[in-house]
Amino acid sequence: MAKKVGILTTNFFSPDGTRMIYGGAERYGLELTRLLLEMGYEVSWWQIGSGWKKEILPGVVINTIPETRSEFMTFPNFNQHFYEQAMDVDNAIYFVTFLAYPQVLEKSISISHGVFWDYPGFDHQLPTEAERKEWLRRLHIALSGPQKVVSVDTNTINWINATWPGLSHKLEYIPNFVDIDSFSHRIDHPGKVRIIFPRRLTAVRGVNEAARAANVLTKKYSGKVEFHFVGRGHSDQLEGEALKWASENGGIFYYWQPPHMMPEIFRHMDIALIPTKGTEGTSLSCLEAMAAGCAVITTPVGGLTDLIIDGFNGLLIKPTPNNLIDAIEYLINDEKERNRLSQNAKLTAEAFSVDRWKQKWKKVISEVFD
Repeated sequence: MAKKVGILTTNFFSPDGTRMIYGGAERYGLELTRLLLEMGYEVSWWQIGSGWKKEILPGVVINTIPETRSEFMTFPNFNQHFYEQAMDVDNAIYFVTFLAYPQVLEKSISISHGVFWDYPGFDHQLPTEAERKEWLRRLHIALSGPQKVVSVDTNTINWINATWPGLSHKLEYIPNFVDIDSFSHRIDHPGKVRIIFPRRLTAVRGVNEAARAANVLTKKYSGKVEFHFVGRGHSDQLEGEALKWASENGGIFYYWQPPHMMPEIFRHMDIALIPTKGTEGTSLSCLEAMAAGCAVITTPVGGLTDLIIDGFNGLLIKPTPNNLIDAIEYLINDEKERNRLSQNAKLTAEAFSVDRWKQKWKKVISEVFD
């Protein structure tokens, strides 16, 4: 009889169930589910919602718990409901580290997708010293409970080791992945440089700086440069505004595609913008851009420095509009440098293949769940 794995997350779909979220974490979740199925486990998910159920893969159901209350960046009531509802589950994965507070199933793993408390507005959510102290206390409990904590980047591991050295034995570094074979056969467009922003349309992902750069450079290099903004917004209204803005500016395009279509999009791109300001792990978008042979411009934030070495396989900049404009313009005008960064990025991406990712995860799963 197959053992059961329950996975707890906040949102795979919007809480009302009408809108699937196409972010990196959700794509990660699908790939992890497929791996668990391949290993012979039965898989169920739980998220915040009003009681609806959906299948995310054949036979894999997302259950919902109508509990939205949060305290100090944790969801203790949500955690408790999962603990009670998953009593027939043999093993648990807490898809975000803070969901492992205050209690976990005996055989459990949690995942850190990167430091999220480097976000510029984080201090406003915990404005007092007492609140920050309580958040740290709860985070320590959440990290202590599971048998293993899988981190997608070394930035998180370094922070935890420096803060609580006694937790080091729980930490496993498994960086994010890319399917190398899907990103071959790049297509050139002579006389034109195509630039992609393959991210959600959020301020923390640098969309405002990227939009400013697009406005300036499409005018300066009219007919030579295209900017493609490819990602979902948090609402239909935001996506509608992005579509209107793009339609009113020559050389700027906005659209989004499901994850399996992104290799085809990347094949046509020369430069990828990952101007993140915070809350970043080893970005799937960055890895896909590297595998596709884009010259990457990104920031020294979170796990991005696990992927990019400045001047070797991409450019690391501070995420300001002027810095981004200067870096893009440098690569527009230096095709030789653009190609050198592109080739080194492709070579680097091979170290993050999905096959290596699966092997590392299989080892952790076998150690904890078997």
